[in-house]
Amino acid sequence: MKKGSILEFQVSDLAFGGKGIAKFEGFVIFIDGALPGQKVKGKIMKKKKKYAEAKLLEILERSDLEIDHGYRDFPGAPWARLPVSKQIEYKRQQVFDCFKKFGKIDLGSVLDEVISSPESWNYRNKMEFSFGVSEESCLMNVVGGKKIWKHSGFALGSKKRGQYWLVENLKNPSGLFDEDFESFLPKIRLFCEQTLLPVYNQKIGEGFFRYLVVRKSFFENKFLVNLITTLEEADSFPVKDFISLLLRQFEGRINGIFWSINDNIGDTTQNYVKRDLVYGEEKLIEKINGLTFEISLNSFFQTNPLAAEKLYGKVIEYADLNAGDRGLDLCCGTGTIAQLLAKNFPDSKIVGVDIVESAINDARENVKRNKLENVEFYCDDVRKFLKSLTHDLNRGLTIKTIVLDPPRSGLAPKALQRILELKPETIVYISCNPATMARDAAIMKEGGYEAKKISIVNQFPHTSHVECIGKFKRFSNEMAAIFLCFLKIVEIHFLLH
Repeated sequence: MKKGSILEFQVSDLAFGGKGIAKFEGFVIFIDGALPGQKVKGKIMKKKKKYAEAKLLEILERSDLEIDHGYRDFPGAPWARLPVSKQIEYKRQQVFDCFKKFGKIDLGSVLDEVISSPESWNYRNKMEFSFGVSEESCLMNVVGGKKIWKHSGFALGSKKRGQYWLVENLKNPSGLFDEDFESFLPKIRLFCEQTLLPVYNQKIGEGFFRYLVVRKSFFENKFLVNLITTLEEADSFPVKDFISLLLRQFEGRINGIFWSINDNIGDTTQNYVKRDLVYGEEKLIEKINGLTFEISLNSFFQTNPLAAEKLYGKVIEYADLNAGDRGLDLCCGTGTIAQLLAKNFPDSKIVGVDIVESAINDARENVKRNKLENVEFYCDDVRKFLKSLTHDLNRGLTIKTIVLDPPRSGLAPKALQRILELKPETIVYISCNPATMARDAAIMKEGGYEAKKISIVNQFPHTSHVECIGKFKRFSNEMAAIFLCFLKIVEIHFLLH
């Protein structure tokens, strides 16, 4: 088995992160996009001492586990052909394995519950569709021994799995986003193609049409639409006709349309040279757990709001706040959790902190909308903000509960250390990456915090992603001293042996 070899594999399991697992000549083979029970053809892309990674080329035999879901196969939903019950089974085991390996925690002793998404299909409130060259329209010639691609075709959909520049047309709904909008996507593609302006080719960095980003409010059943193009030939784009196309199809459902210019080489929907509101309003209104939130196009907001309601219910259950207590919501985004805590614990004082200025501005506006007086927000780096609390701690300030919702990489070590120095009674940790949560749980344990309850949330059906939420309580002083003594004995034992 060498790099570049094309081989057949029998897939037996799923790894954390979603790749299929196969065994071949003593090697563990990880195959992105393969499912247990499938026989597949794959190309070895990377080979190490004990494992290799393969690119899925063809599914030779389907698995007995697979079902016909009635939607188009979509790179963003690699597990869609597995029954949801089976998806949850795999996720549950992977979370258990992560906490055992990285956190030295037996999850069976603290598992609260496994929470399913209320909706398995059409649950997302935001999608980013890519324009690009379609694979079926590409031609290749060999000139002087070199492969020369003729870049052609016009596609609107998703990037082809495993590469960055070819796009697969979304001809039928994926089942992840609003079905009406996805059904209309081929007509949007046709309109754009008929303008005769070129589609953007990420491989050579040229073209006009780049992305179409759509955000939906489930409460209002309305959309914000953002068309992202380059500046070149922008004067030739019939923007009024584009607006009319959307308004005719989605009468009363288009809240706002943006036209953004992005000339950056990087493959991102975020970096604009400029963004113009060409129709309607800039924001949507969403409701969650009885509160109203105003959401802008790029605000961080839970992608599956119906499942988020269940997740936030657990936050409130785990929070342990009473009259006069203080709570912190760190990495708070648009302040959803902080406001829910403020609503459910009206006699407590809640503070939210995030480094993203636009998110904090949204949070402050939403506080006014929800008429909450016991919550405030700060735009600051979490680590620096915690350091600034040291003076207040010396004057007797106490923090009862801290809620953490960090990025996939987990908390920065210094930030976590400062949280432990605040000595809150309870830490509620929300994570989209069980591996980094388990790692941080091990550090919290060394700092005197014990996992009391952990729940698993299947917030993103048909993907490998899984959310966890944990309640950690501080040991009593006596218990903490015993535990630290135990850790010191273990450390000495390893040093001697």
